[in-house]
Amino acid sequence: MIQLNLTHLTKIVAGEPLFTLNQLTAHAGERIGIIGANGTGKTTLAHIIAGTDTDFTGQRTVTAPVTLVPQIAPTNGRSGGQSMLDRVRRALAQRPEILILDEPSANLDDEHQRWLIGQLQHFNGLLLVISHDRELLTAVTTQIWSLADRVYTTYNGNFADFITLRDQEKRNDLDRYQQEQRERRALRQAIQARHEKADRIRKGSRHMSEAERANSKSMREQNAGKMERGARALKDRMNRQKVAGKPREVAPLKLVATDLPPVTGKYVINVTDVHLRRGKHDLLDHVQLRIKPGERVALAGPNGSGKSTLIAAILAQRPGIRLAPSARVGYFHQDMTTLPTDQTVWQVMRRVTALDDNRTRQLMGAFGLKAGFYDRLIGELSGGERVKVQLLAILVSASNLLVLDEPTNYLDLPALQALEDFLVGYPGTVLFVAHDQAFRQRVATRVLTLSDHRLVDPQRAAQGVPATDLPRLQFEYDQLMQAPELDTQRLREIRDQIAALKSAPN
Repeated sequence: MIQLNLTHLTKIVAGEPLFTLNQLTAHAGERIGIIGANGTGKTTLAHIIAGTDTDFTGQRTVTAPVTLVPQIAPTNGRSGGQSMLDRVRRALAQRPEILILDEPSANLDDEHQRWLIGQLQHFNGLLLVISHDRELLTAVTTQIWSLADRVYTTYNGNFADFITLRDQEKRNDLDRYQQEQRERRALRQAIQARHEKADRIRKGSRHMSEAERANSKSMREQNAGKMERGARALKDRMNRQKVAGKPREVAPLKLVATDLPPVTGKYVINVTDVHLRRGKHDLLDHVQLRIKPGERVALAGPNGSGKSTLIAAILAQRPGIRLAPSARVGYFHQDMTTLPTDQTVWQVMRRVTALDDNRTRQLMGAFGLKAGFYDRLIGELSGGERVKVQLLAILVSASNLLVLDEPTNYLDLPALQALEDFLVGYPGTVLFVAHDQAFRQRVATRVLTLSDHRLVDPQRAAQGVPATDLPRLQFEYDQLMQAPELDTQRLREIRDQIAALKSAPN
């Protein structure tokens, strides 16, 4: 039974279309994931479906009451994760026919993420989930509504199925583009060949006598004209062809060690027998932690186990904690109030970046902040867009130690992928907290677990991509290949080192 039908719907904001859709239909019992970049209108669509936003054109038909659990709500002194859990529990207890959840897994630890997935898998009504959580979307959804270029597209299956289909579409688009380019090259070559043949016909053979040349002039001109008409026909055919744009691929920015201040010493962070409390409550006993330059260390554990408290103690260099004197810390925690709302995005980035303008723009583009964002005021951005600016301000700074407290919350999927790529290739040291398990697994070279007042350090229980010299070597190789004069000896040396690193066992 159809419970939701949106037809020819357009939402206008500040005189511009935020998004348009021809038709979106949802049936009872379906579980739909709504995905798209920050600021593109996913939450707005949720409010239209719920009936709290009526400023749109088109038709909305909803056959049952809608319960909406918003992303942002008063926390009443509780953590963001605890507040969201309370609101989700209250909503489920109402047994709604239609339930919309906006970023329900943000700030939830691993245990509560599993609880949420289990609850939603057994939800009997129509469920719509706005999320960037890949594990949640894969485990729960039966359909994906993807918002891109201001248009919604429907995909059957869960998020993993969507990724497979999207990647296939990208490959098909690239194949079509390459085929069109081959065809156009062939047409251009055929046109050029006919023009050249027409010129040769007009000139005639160099072995002709003057009499032969004069007697054959009319015939040669007639044949050359046929060649010219054939060339024009081919050119008209080429001009009538619909030319697809080249599929866009954002190349990740590669930093090298020379972009960062050098680190001296064996350890960047050294924690020796530290005891941490929050108020009257013991959090961690006898903490021992050493982090070497180049490591990417994740802190995992339940909400309230002390992850953020440990980070705060490290940054404050409490007794028993030492940072290398050469450490330059870039600290991220989601507090968008620190951004100047009366400045533009580019003004903020120019003030903090240690990179040149071109490389700064390249990294901004990878996170979805393209040229259209440069002149926008911070105060005009959505919450997710402000998170990107705040995070990027740390990533482009002259920091050799990144301390990131929940950097993945509220990032859209392209930005999440860009952050993964950036950190995997980052030549400095990273200490981070992230509840996104897929993100931890790809980025971390070591995962430390906070449990039962202890910090468990498995040392070699790494799940992520090991820190190596590979990004630096590949960057140097690229630079040498673009140099005016090729240093073939150095190229061979770097190529051999890259091959050795790629073939080495993990």
